Amino acid sequence: MKFLFLFLFLTFVSYFSFSQDTELVSNTNEGFKGISIGLLFEGQTKYPNPYYGPNVGGLFDDGSYHFTVNVYYKKFVFGFQLSDEFLYLEKFDNGAAWKPRGFNGSFSSLTRSYWLTLGYNIINNINLKLGIGFRSGSKQPLTNRSRKASEVAENFDYENPLIIFNTSDSLNDFSETDYSLSINYPIAVYKRFGIVPEIGYTFKHGGLLTGFSIVYQ
Repeated sequence: MKFLFLFLFLTFVSYFSFSQDTELVSNTNEGFKGISIGLLFEGQTKYPNPYYGPNVGGLFDDGSYHFTVNVYYKKFVFGFQLSDEFLYLEKFDNGAAWKPRGFNGSFSSLTRSYWLTLGYNIINNINLKLGIGFRSGSKQPLTNRSRKASEVAENFDYENPLIIFNTSDSLNDFSETDYSLSINYPIAVYKRFGIVPEIGYTFKHGGLLTGFSIVYQ
């Protein structure tokens, strides 16, 4: 939840600290307007039923880091996202089980997603973005490589042979398609630089997205 509070705090401070007359990315039909890079945090809210995994103690127990790049052109926003994922995922196939994050001592779910997003300026400086993501595994994580599952997935017996994920051979491949919906709002900060708070949702596993990017015109 600390990421959510940080996001809301930055949005509040930025909105009331800087003049809206100096918006970096306006809602005009001019050509190229700017480019931004940023980071989104995703917290998983949907889990399989029945659920066999470790206790879930907070919104960001399982989730993703989305590294984002957006190009602002006329009223459109063209984006790309690379997601380093720590989701709880399940998949069964012919007696084998894909092992989700937390099992067999693995902190990562060993998946990664590549997202393409398209946004449009709907009113004032607010952009509505739709995205499609292609999730696949297995992949080595980009972050948190040294962390063990026992550090984040408490109250779970990794040695219990009655739990299928602890004993079954894992699948070699995992793939699925996901979709997202988000809004962002570029705000001028200093000269040609600004911040872009963003909030959104990914549908496959109920991911709540919050974060921001730095934009330059």
